[in-house]
Amino acid sequence: MPISENFKSIHTKKWEIFFSQCDPTAQLKLTQLANLFQLTASEHATKGGLGFEDLQKDNQSWVMNRIRIEIDELPFWNDIVEVETWIEILKGAKSIRDFSILKNDKKLVNATSLWAVFNTNKRRPDILQIDSSHIERFPDRKPTKQEISILEKDFEADLKTNYKVKFSDLDIVNHVNNTKYLEWCLDTIEPEVLLNHQIKAIEMNFLKELNLFDEIEIHQQKNKNGILFRIQHEDKINFLCNIEL
Repeated sequence: MPISENFKSIHTKKWEIFFSQCDPTAQLKLTQLANLFQLTASEHATKGGLGFEDLQKDNQSWVMNRIRIEIDELPFWNDIVEVETWIEILKGAKSIRDFSILKNDKKLVNATSLWAVFNTNKRRPDILQIDSSHIERFPDRKPTKQEISILEKDFEADLKTNYKVKFSDLDIVNHVNNTKYLEWCLDTIEPEVLLNHQIKAIEMNFLKELNLFDEIEIHQQKNKNGILFRIQHEDKINFLCNIEL
């Protein structure tokens, strides 16, 4: 697709928070929070000529590799929020994309994410084939207090849950969508942690894709700072998550 006439390097999208996106406290679910980032990023990429259909001409797609989300407050049902997104780095096969969620100019949530170009035929990382020189980079505009990290994977699990990937877990790239990994982990946590909104930050590493009918193990370890998660399939680690309380 051509570059949109109203394309801006810092993209802002207004969203209304609907009841179906909220938990029993009438605040935005954490999975829906992650989904707002995903949808806003997709719209920005499309306006800039780097969307899914553009990349599919070369059998490519953007896939999330890592993300760190820092939460001060969560929006409520009927709130109107603005999601800002911009590119910090875009080079070769990878891009760092940042986000802020604002309500009445007050920042509620900040996030930084690392994305990779993925060849949907070869199912492996690839080099972006589209010219991105028109995209302004903002290397000094960092939204989070901490940068994305490589998470610990060798920990002893306190809890192990088994799960089989279902059709409803898949997205347009024909693998498990990044929000589903978070959903699976949150479903193993005591409800009080979620109802009392004790989660202050979420960091996720996506290491290897999961596909339909894959049988996985979800490992959990609690520590003094939060909860660690590891998702693996046939002894290969697919996903790591650190939830900070």
